[in-house]
Amino acid sequence: MIICYFGDSITLGYGDPAGLGWPGRVSGALAAGHDVTSYNLGVRQDTTPKIAARWKTEAGLRTIEGMDFKLVFSFGVADVANDVDEGDTLETARTMLTEAMAMGDVLVVGPTPVMDEAKCARVAELSEAIGALCEDLAVPFIPTLVPMLEDPVYPVALADGDTVHPTASGYAALARHILNTEQANEFFGLK
Repeated sequence: MIICYFGDSITLGYGDPAGLGWPGRVSGALAAGHDVTSYNLGVRQDTTPKIAARWKTEAGLRTIEGMDFKLVFSFGVADVANDVDEGDTLETARTMLTEAMAMGDVLVVGPTPVMDEAKCARVAELSEAIGALCEDLAVPFIPTLVPMLEDPVYPVALADGDTVHPTASGYAALARHILNTEQANEFFGLK
């Protein structure tokens, strides 16, 4: 299976000294018993429109005939940080995810919390809207904001990081959450 992870600096794993972020940890867990090739294609400050401008070219370079192709998208935090209009985020995401479904299996991991209360409220609203969009498109969606706020490790890792990006322990908690969801189990064939 080939997995391409597209997103912003949270997907990239900024602030994780090991450079794994949550995608590296998810793929590492999947590698036991599976033939997995994964590409972390997160880019710092990439808003949804920026991801949409590059994902298809980058994904196309990584397909191999006859291999399962999985596209994992995670976006929203950079959109809030860069004041992208929610309508623009959602319209762009709809087009991007629809096109991605023609290339492979698609999963969306929701945006994560930040410590700034006002921005976190905006991320929460955007997360709900992304979840509704995914439901409309029949794309599996894994919400992360509330689970990470309620996680005993993530808020501490966020505070120890730069309040937007957690330290390694936060990325590990996020990866555990993702892998423990029914959506991820079905998507990655872990059942």
